[in-house]
Amino acid sequence: MPSLPFSIGKTPDVSRFEREWNVDELIRLLAHRDFTIQWKAASALERLGGDVTTKKLINALDHPDRKMRIGVVEVLSDLRTIQAVPGLLLILSSDESNEVRWASAIALGEIGDEAALAGLKKALKDPDKYVRYGVAIALEKNGWIPEDPEGQVYFLVAAQRWDEIPVLKKVPVGPLIHHLRDYDPAVRAHAVKILGDLHDPGAKGACDLALRDISGPVRWEALMAFPKCNIPLMHLPRGLSRRKRERKDPYAAMLLNFFFIGLGYNYLGMWWGFLVFQINVTSLLIMGLFLPKYVPYIISYSISAVAVVHTWYYVRGLPDL
Repeated sequence: MPSLPFSIGKTPDVSRFEREWNVDELIRLLAHRDFTIQWKAASALERLGGDVTTKKLINALDHPDRKMRIGVVEVLSDLRTIQAVPGLLLILSSDESNEVRWASAIALGEIGDEAALAGLKKALKDPDKYVRYGVAIALEKNGWIPEDPEGQVYFLVAAQRWDEIPVLKKVPVGPLIHHLRDYDPAVRAHAVKILGDLHDPGAKGACDLALRDISGPVRWEALMAFPKCNIPLMHLPRGLSRRKRERKDPYAAMLLNFFFIGLGYNYLGMWWGFLVFQINVTSLLIMGLFLPKYVPYIISYSISAVAVVHTWYYVRGLPDL
């Protein structure tokens, strides 16, 4: 079992560590379970400052504990140390935690070193919208708004300033099509809507992708948007038919209801399905006390057969989402 960086149940003496210039211990406290201790340790590190503190903080940027990395980034941000820029850019581009990348983007904005400009612009394409938002704020804080049309669109998307995109002089559709693969359906829906508002024939290539989106609101925006791009209406049903279906599998529900009546209904989202299952089990146990063992099962499976037929017709009547 790995050792903990602090003793359980004992409140660390942050003031003593600061008096003793115990930078290592203060850095370890940035991952303490108590937020107050984290805050006190961070404040102590900021007061100590200096090259030694900065160097040790930078070395801790690759610590395996996510909370530790976030705490280190926050301290470096408050110290405004330019020496930290290369390390912050590295975690901005490669850290597995979106919170750490987000914190790094904000820190780079606070430091304001032009050496971070290229890395921040590249991070406008980060897969996480929170990271992108932090990057946009960092760029804007230092007056580093991209000048090329593509960069401007990526920036406005990251800043969630969708209304400003259509009024640009020249709006390339590439960045918007890129965001049709975003993890967030709200981002995909906004991108589709803007593509429609642009009336750009170049958006035709995105039609099939948006119509097959797993999110209903995104597909609806596609239906509203793409006729504006001179895409024939007859193409839309075919494109929509290729989407991933979200309707429950009728065969799975039927199988569950036959062998475990009620669980099939529970699978379909009916809260009372498990109650039916419990009633059936209880009935089998009670009937087993008075009837031959096979009789309760005959009765139960007879009722299950009726439930299977009902399940089939019920699921077929559900709309495709």
